[in-house]
Amino acid sequence: MRRLLARLGLRDRVTLATALVLAAGVAVLAAGALLLLHDQLERDIRSTLSERADAQVAAVARVGGRTVVRDAPDDALDEQTWVFDAGGRLLRRPRVDAAVDAAARELAGVARATGRAADRAVGEQARLRAEPVRAGGERIGTVVVGVALGPYERTEHLSRLALALLGLCVVAIGALLARRAVGKALRPVAAMTAQAAEWSEHDLDRRFDLGPPRDELTALSATLDALLGRIAASLRRERRLSAELAHELRTPLTGVRGEAELALDDPRLPAETRAALERIVAGTERLEGVIDTLLAAARGDGEAGDSDPAEAVRAALAAAAPAAAAAGVELTSALTPHGDVPPPRLLVAAEQRLVERALAPLLENAIRHARGRVTVTVSADGRAAASDGSAPGDAVAIAVADDGAGFPAGDLEPLFTAGVSRCGGAGLGLPLARRLARAAGGEVTAEPGAGRVTLTLPPR
Repeated sequence: MRRLLARLGLRDRVTLATALVLAAGVAVLAAGALLLLHDQLERDIRSTLSERADAQVAAVARVGGRTVVRDAPDDALDEQTWVFDAGGRLLRRPRVDAAVDAAARELAGVARATGRAADRAVGEQARLRAEPVRAGGERIGTVVVGVALGPYERTEHLSRLALALLGLCVVAIGALLARRAVGKALRPVAAMTAQAAEWSEHDLDRRFDLGPPRDELTALSATLDALLGRIAASLRRERRLSAELAHELRTPLTGVRGEAELALDDPRLPAETRAALERIVAGTERLEGVIDTLLAAARGDGEAGDSDPAEAVRAALAAAAPAAAAAGVELTSALTPHGDVPPPRLLVAAEQRLVERALAPLLENAIRHARGRVTVTVSADGRAAASDGSAPGDAVAIAVADDGAGFPAGDLEPLFTAGVSRCGGAGLGLPLARRLARAAGGEVTAEPGAGRVTLTLPPR
């Protein structure tokens, strides 16, 4: 039961609780109403029997030493009425069921009225009452009257049915009204939650500004405003730190590149030394590009323009080739086809340099954990390409997969936290890739149980 309740939403839980409370209340009220109705019907039965008995007793008299009934046999008062003389001889009997008639004959010799406690019930067919008839202090006969219980039983049955239907209607209408009221009450909360989530991703300067907390809704808005403020402050501190680090790295990097370029001016350099210095210069050029990208991300500028992700993949693979060769890992790439449609030329809404910088940590991570192969796949997020060669989906996916052990099952979000690493590294690669992707409106995600990380970027 707890698991079921845990899977229900707030509106469903409130609706269920309302239905249960209404059902319990309606059940109690219906039981009370049925008890009152049963008591009233019992009173009506006893009153009817008493009135019939009194009326019939008044119609019995002693004439010429014999007990006679004055009224005509088909009189209305004679319905289910038996009259016996003092000797038990039947003077009048109605046309009734044999069981009822036998029960009435058993009451022919009573010495006093049966009363409330002694009324004879014949199953669910009839209720009988016997009263002796006296004249001059002498018992001259007995009157037995009965009333059919069918109409009363039908009344109780119809009442139970009506109360059940009424209860169901009350519970259903009450539950629907409660569900609608809760949904209407939660609609602003859902809207505020969606807005806060949207602002936290794209516009941390937005606020609800509903004023001081006056009720639950304004208290929630104040809490969300404070939360957005803390996130914005944290992001500003992070960007400032990134900018400061990038700025501090640029000076020594420029010095390293200058020294390497000066050394290359010496025509007497051995070929091996010259090749090493050229690799240093190329490396510093790539690092300068990384620093520029970090500075742009720190400023929140993002990278305007568009680019072909396939070109970015080729450039990133070329940059990662030396590390892959040293680790004995093969790098391959593919543009995923879509059935019989030729591979389209995909475009993303980000500069090629940013895509390369976001891919570099993913490739380094894959090379580090691969057994022998790393594959990079570019696709229109699993959707079929349009006939004009454009990507119809809402994202272009660049997947980096290795044939290693894969990510552990469970929550992988901690891997995108700076300083968290599975193999003792600095734990900065995946967080950096995600930050760069988000700067362009994209995302980086990992798949549990597989060595696969996907960079998604908005299409152009």
